[in-house]
Amino acid sequence: MNRQPLLKIYGHLYPADAALFAALEEACATALPDGDDVPLLERDGDLVRLSFEGSYFPLEEVLAVVKAHLKPEHCGKIDVLDMEAWRLVRHTFADGHTQCRSGSLNQVLEYSGH
Repeated sequence: MNRQPLLKIYGHLYPADAALFAALEEACATALPDGDDVPLLERDGDLVRLSFEGSYFPLEEVLAVVKAHLKPEHCGKIDVLDMEAWRLVRHTFADGHTQCRSGSLNQVLEYSGH
């Protein structure tokens, strides 16, 4: 039986050093993805990419790690798509600050022209 994931999370953060990447790996250890074919975290130079589809993701732990390591030069975002509640929550990181915005996925799809 193939089912749609309840939660989809995508994001990136840069510049990320080895300590930040290791802390993110530890924070993501309890995630429950639907499949093992796509790595949860990838590091490409000083860029960290996050890609998750599944039923449980330790978002609060990941955000705590980002906030603990956040510097003015960091830039990035984490998008959380809650398919059950049909909402998008976007966490952005820039200039040493975090911001969180939320909206209906219908609004996002209309804005993007879908």
